[in-house]
Amino acid sequence: MSYKKIISGLLIILLICTILCSCTAKNSVSQINTEDLFTDRDIDYSYEESEAKTISLNNETITIDDEGIYVINGKISNGQIIIDADDSDKIQIVLNGVTITSDSSAAIFVKSANKVFITSAKGSENALSVIGEFTSDGDTNVDGVIFSMSDLTLNGDGTLNIETKYGNGIVSKDDLKLTSGTYSINASKNGLEANDIIALGGGTYDIISQNDALHCDEDITVTDGNIIITAADDAFHTDNILTVTGGTIEIKESHEGLEGKEIHITGGNITVNADDDGINAAGGNDSSGFNNGSFKDEFSAQEGVIIDISGGTAYINCEGDGIDSNGDISISGGKTVVEGPQNSGNGALDYNGEANISGGTLLAIGSSGMAMNLSSASQGSILVNFTSSYTNEKITITDSQSNVIYAFDSTKTISSVLFSSSELKKGETYTITVGEQYQTVTLNDYIYGSSNGMGGFNK
Repeated sequence: MSYKKIISGLLIILLICTILCSCTAKNSVSQINTEDLFTDRDIDYSYEESEAKTISLNNETITIDDEGIYVINGKISNGQIIIDADDSDKIQIVLNGVTITSDSSAAIFVKSANKVFITSAKGSENALSVIGEFTSDGDTNVDGVIFSMSDLTLNGDGTLNIETKYGNGIVSKDDLKLTSGTYSINASKNGLEANDIIALGGGTYDIISQNDALHCDEDITVTDGNIIITAADDAFHTDNILTVTGGTIEIKESHEGLEGKEIHITGGNITVNADDDGINAAGGNDSSGFNNGSFKDEFSAQEGVIIDISGGTAYINCEGDGIDSNGDISISGGKTVVEGPQNSGNGALDYNGEANISGGTLLAIGSSGMAMNLSSASQGSILVNFTSSYTNEKITITDSQSNVIYAFDSTKTISSVLFSSSELKKGETYTITVGEQYQTVTLNDYIYGSSNGMGGFNK
């Protein structure tokens, strides 16, 4: 064989590899490894009573400066628990009937430690509150009822109530993890806030916030737990990756429900009520993030922006876009329902890159003015738009034998229906009915219907 043929063959192989790598890179996204997210001590909050020190609060600020386990009871009417230990010290605080009220600083303030565990003792009721405006502690802007400069984990079998009218609920400048316990948080700013990670691995939460319920600069992960949220701004906001693998999330009120650069839903049961976007990848057009002449929550980069749904169930009720990505959308599993906008300026589905479905079930309904179909599919996908709007009507998808494939009782005014399921087969005829109105279509390809109010034409 000649050298020219060898070189030509190598060049062809190199070209193929380059093309394949480029295609793979476009659809590849980073995900959180949840297996190593929690340590054994994050989850197991038990301790040897013989090794613990008992502290009874008596209306005085106390300082803990040494590694160990501290079982605390009693009351402070104007003061705090301060943890100021070595960077190598791990400290567990067991709250066993504790009430702390602070005028102007954190009820529990972790200045220094390697890691702190705050455990609510079994059957105990504990309450922490800040009743006045926060004041800074030197160079530290202390602005949470619990405020930690170190990694912080909350767990236990008891109840912890947190309230402030002037700041955040729980803040960690490193990692913040919660794995068990019952929490009621009422905050004028963010409910939970962290720099590096917020991770929920269990527990029961009722969070009311006048800003974001969960706010993190990096990643938010939910693997388990029962979470109820009422938020004036976003229920979940991260500048990076948001992952939901399990648990039950009920967002009663929000401006936007789930927001981040990457959003991965692999499991769980999610309900979103939002007055703007339900699930938003790349940030929201909301004035609450307005800062120095620009919107704080807007992301300029499109690269790597994705909403990835591979499992779980999600119901989204919104007045903005239902599922909105400034990049791509990928659906490969799960059951997703979007009751989208009733105005023509938004759509139940909205994306700037590509939207692919290869598994799962999707129903996205709303107004027809900005209705979008999927850009690619390996299962049937039908978009139909109606000339009139219909309110509180039953939606059914039936096959040519009048068998009902899917049915849903809408609670809103709609004129557009997007449905995708593995039960939709190429070459078959289906009828989409809204109330007494219907359209019958033949699925000649995997995708039927064009976007932006042009549904009803084969693509």
